[in-house]
Amino acid sequence: MSYVTSLNDIETFDLRSFSFETLAFKTEVGEMPTYTFTLAVPELLRIVKELGLVVRNDFSLDGDDYGNRPLDRKHVARIAAGLTQRPDTPIQMISLAIPAELDGAPTHKWTRARARMSGSVELGHLRLYQDVNAHIQNGQHTLAALESVMSGDDAHAKEVLSRSSAPIQLLVQSDRNEVNRIFVIAGQTKPISPALIAALDQSSYANRLGVQVGRSARLFTDDRERLVYLSSSASQGALYSTAHVRGFSAAIFIGFKDRTPDAREANFRAVLEGRCNGGGNLDEELDAELDAVVTEVVQVLDYAYGRMPGWRELQGGELTPKEFRAAYLHGAPAGLYVIGGALGAARFCGVPLPKVVDALAALEWQRAAYELDNGGKAVHPVFDGTLVRFEEVRRDDGTNEWAPTTTGGARTNYEAATERLLGVLSNMDNSFADLASSSTLRHLGLRAAARRGRPRKHPSGDA
Repeated sequence: MSYVTSLNDIETFDLRSFSFETLAFKTEVGEMPTYTFTLAVPELLRIVKELGLVVRNDFSLDGDDYGNRPLDRKHVARIAAGLTQRPDTPIQMISLAIPAELDGAPTHKWTRARARMSGSVELGHLRLYQDVNAHIQNGQHTLAALESVMSGDDAHAKEVLSRSSAPIQLLVQSDRNEVNRIFVIAGQTKPISPALIAALDQSSYANRLGVQVGRSARLFTDDRERLVYLSSSASQGALYSTAHVRGFSAAIFIGFKDRTPDAREANFRAVLEGRCNGGGNLDEELDAELDAVVTEVVQVLDYAYGRMPGWRELQGGELTPKEFRAAYLHGAPAGLYVIGGALGAARFCGVPLPKVVDALAALEWQRAAYELDNGGKAVHPVFDGTLVRFEEVRRDDGTNEWAPTTTGGARTNYEAATERLLGVLSNMDNSFADLASSSTLRHLGLRAAARRGRPRKHPSGDA
């Protein structure tokens, strides 16, 4: 039997080169197509290592590509040790993501089989075209652990895993923010740092506030390494994380009413909604008001950058970030939040924020600064017992000195420090009198109306 191909038939041929194909099940999550299939472990590792079809990259604020949190080698080692000990353990699903199009052309082709499945599930043939890479959306630690075991010396584990397969879920999603949001919600097998959540989950207005302020304020744009987002701790040339900037920025508008992520988001969104005029699309209005809020925060932060002790020296190149963190109380997140709380009080009372910054700049912010009380004990002029306390230590020569120690970054400490600071400010200028009022403290979440039960706990020292 012979077959004849006409020119019309040729027009329907798919002549594009492809790099991968498999049978798969297709479903839709909302409007996002997903394909689920299994791959034998050796084949999975081949397309990862040899063909390079599966890739991972550290998340970058400056990039548009998909990105991952940092790979934790200790976590990989724990998974690998477990698989080596019990290689018959089922492998968790690995999620990958591809865009719908690449350079204007489709990234994949789906051909549905005639066999019927239940509901909206389809069985068919999936083909990925040449030069299309699948990004690891979730499961990077599992993949690294499989590579470790299969390249190791345990013959039994390798033999069992070579006969095992891994379930794969392929998401077709061009919006990297949506891929990140899915990961933040679903990828909780290992805790994600708050800084990376703030950077990844841009569905949150509070997160967007922190990231956009961090991307725009001169405190960070003068040196991009000053903003941390892959982890929550600052080291070397870093100052604060995206989570810290979010906390500072949000405090200007909602005070410390951020005890949970949901509370932070609800309270901040309420601020944005209160600024909307209701004359158009709500989402567009909220985005516009968020931009306005970011501008307000950046303006006051830029002003403080040139005037606050420590920040001023950073701007002038007289201090390194490491020296600043060691010498100044607002080199720690707790001190940063205190400044945000003071600005939040000023905003609530209608006091110009630059005027409050000038007053803050006149106070003592150095960690090691102290004066002696009536009992001869060293105390910090402003933040003793809240952000810092002093201990008497013996020098090598046998004499004693007062050494500062931080009280930690607990909420009780920086809330108490803010309340004390507002009391100090209220006595500096008549226009600051309302900063320490009950209504202001309630606005900041430092006081509750008609509070019942036990009083709020305070750290050591007067609150």
